[in-house]
Amino acid sequence: MTNILIVEDDPMVQFIHRNYLEKIGTFTNIYSSDTIAEARNLLAARSIQLILLDIRLKDGNGIDLLTKLRRTKQTVDVILITAANEVEIVNDALHLGVIDYLIKPFTLKRFEKSIHRFYAKNRMFDSDQLNQSQLDAYLEPQPHASAPLELDKGLSMATLKIIQEAIAQLPQPFTVPQLTTKTGLSHVSVRKYLNFLETRRFLKSDTIYRKTGRPFKTYQLLTTLPI
Repeated sequence: MTNILIVEDDPMVQFIHRNYLEKIGTFTNIYSSDTIAEARNLLAARSIQLILLDIRLKDGNGIDLLTKLRRTKQTVDVILITAANEVEIVNDALHLGVIDYLIKPFTLKRFEKSIHRFYAKNRMFDSDQLNQSQLDAYLEPQPHASAPLELDKGLSMATLKIIQEAIAQLPQPFTVPQLTTKTGLSHVSVRKYLNFLETRRFLKSDTIYRKTGRPFKTYQLLTTLPI
């Protein structure tokens, strides 16, 4: 279960954030607040894994909320989304350990990149120990030289990256239940992305027939995705 909290006092911007998150489709619950006071109440009452936080709010400063979270050692991750672009503010936010810093206005593609960074960090810390290559992959992602992959309608690049990274960690071949467990996505979502990848020849599937029970499919990664 992954829950997210939007802290934003502009109703239109709050709507845009929610709309983007619903398109990405990887969060269990999307909560929202237009004040710091309400955000604190939600954080006390709900299990929140990620906050999309504005800085200039009608009852205070988002940096103050972030500072309080760090002083009390709350492990919730934060992405700052704000019009504030002063170097001092950006520097303070980075020192306080934000996942990302988005300056308004921004594109859906850039927003998806931030969400991907959140999931990549959390998957990295699922292990007890890390090696240098794992840290480098998160801290210094390498650009891909190939052309960007064009997605079918209804699919998002952020979710596809979640699928890709989960597949890389599974034994080959793998099944839909294994991938849903690894990603936390629904069976319906996983099947959509697997069908897309298979039609693009990044995956191949085989149908396994058993003496009893229904047949099932296994999937094998053929090549690395260009994303």
